[in-house]
Amino acid sequence: MLIDARHGFKEVDLDVFNTLDKSAVSYQVVLTKADQVKPAELEQRAADVQAALAKHPAAFPELLVTSSRTGAGMAELRAAMVRLLGERSR
Repeated sequence: MLIDARHGFKEVDLDVFNTLDKSAVSYQVVLTKADQVKPAELEQRAADVQAALAKHPAAFPELLVTSSRTGAGMAELRAAMVRLLGERSR
């Protein structure tokens, strides 16, 4: 799930999380546009998102924070995708 770091969760996002949880479909949250948020605000937003994810059993516990503009977090996102593909192909 992609979540805009400027806004955080929206009600529709939480509805999707609940649906995925009920369906036992695992998912990972990625905060995008991290470059457009001040560092202190980004840190708090990430902490809030991480705390909310703890309440969702199907959510992957690792939160990824990315910026396509600066490239921050992109290597971690790619690595997570490769891990997932590797696990699914077994």
